[in-house]
Amino acid sequence: MKSYRLSVLGAVAFAVACGAASNPDVAATAGNQQLSAARLAEIVGQSQAPLEKDVARSIAELWVNYQLVALAAAKGDSLTDPKVMQDALWSNLDNIRVKKFYDNVSKGWQAQVPGSDEERYNSGEAYAARHILIKTEQGATPEQIAAAKSKAQGILQQATPANFVSLTARSDEPGAKERGGDLGLFGKGMMVPEFEKCVAALKPGEISKELCQSSFGFHIIYRSPYADVAEKFAPIAKQRNVAIAESTYLAKLEASNEVKVEANATVKAKAIAKNTLGYMKDNDAMATYKGGKLTASRFADWLAAYPPSSQIRPQLVQAPDTLVEKFVKQIVRNELVLRQADSAKATVDTAEMSNLFLNFKNAVTQSWASLGVEPTKLADSAKAAGGDKEKIAGAKVEAFFSKLVKNEVPFVDVPYPVARAVQKKYTFAINEAGLDKVIELAKGVRAKADSSKAQQGPPAAPGAPGAAAPSTPAPAPDTTKK
Repeated sequence: MKSYRLSVLGAVAFAVACGAASNPDVAATAGNQQLSAARLAEIVGQSQAPLEKDVARSIAELWVNYQLVALAAAKGDSLTDPKVMQDALWSNLDNIRVKKFYDNVSKGWQAQVPGSDEERYNSGEAYAARHILIKTEQGATPEQIAAAKSKAQGILQQATPANFVSLTARSDEPGAKERGGDLGLFGKGMMVPEFEKCVAALKPGEISKELCQSSFGFHIIYRSPYADVAEKFAPIAKQRNVAIAESTYLAKLEASNEVKVEANATVKAKAIAKNTLGYMKDNDAMATYKGGKLTASRFADWLAAYPPSSQIRPQLVQAPDTLVEKFVKQIVRNELVLRQADSAKATVDTAEMSNLFLNFKNAVTQSWASLGVEPTKLADSAKAAGGDKEKIAGAKVEAFFSKLVKNEVPFVDVPYPVARAVQKKYTFAINEAGLDKVIELAKGVRAKADSSKAQQGPPAAPGAPGAAAPSTPAPAPDTTKK
């Protein structure tokens, strides 16, 4: 299941439905809807997912977002209040402001590193090489290795800068002949260490005097002269100039603001990565700097702002403390840059704001349609059956969710700005005691399912006594978007 992006500039509406927090039979609530611990346990237990609380929480958060979106639809709330949209789109707005600020402050960064491009290339700021590879397979015998080395040695003795390209036809590397053994430009750490060491030992225009052995086999290497790569190196040099200048700028910004990371910041960062919603009201400082602090709630906002595809949250949970501390400092730098942008009066113009608002409105409409809870359809259903629109919307989400966990309908991603808007406007709760019970119950569900599979035993071989005749398999659920 996916998690969602963004959230900031205020506490989430984390109101707990009456009795939900103390009732372990309830895993989550959204408006008047409840997700029971028993139902969530069935979902988790029957899946192939690990029986972990974080898995249960992720599914519960998904259910909450679906139900809150449906609740907004039932109320005819398109979430188009400008203040609501600006708050929901904080990350998008900040990105625009920071880009404008950077566009101004970074002028001249491309030319700040001293030395000509040729001098920098020759010094090893980046490498370019051609090579001829005579492969040795994993597990090769000493005799096979010796034969490969002898073959490579014979090619090395013939190699000159003038004939190197033609000799690449004898390389074992696929496509080497067509590209003349060219590896293009590459930076430090991009090749296996043995190969990089051999390249670094050569001057541009030189051929290795000895064979270079790596896990791939034996290489004859020609380090390309600057003239061969000048056009390709120039843009890389400019990009590196910008990276160096930006790093210097941010380091000075951090030093001048006396950034200090709190002792418990790494532990808290990992806890927040597991449960961003649970820390939306935590104002404890994770880091301090001149005139401000990075609170746990603000850190949670930043974490939630990363798209699920970035895998930032699971990576942070597994990362060593040293890397987690660096990440916390990076978030502090983001805050400091935003403060600089404010001082420089970098703003979002009317056209940019209108475009963001339009995209947000479309996202709301699309979420409703994907879940089958468009306000007009809810109104028609309520009129026809004389029912309550909120109950009808909740029931539609329950039906959709039941099909989703069986992979009978395509997954619906509620974009974070939409999720944030409904989370702040309507009440919901994720019940920690309920999640604990979910995992306990799910263990029993999983054990029962495993026992049932074991009793059935392996399928009989085709044609074996008692084996049923092969039948046409049922079609897979259609998960394509209509």
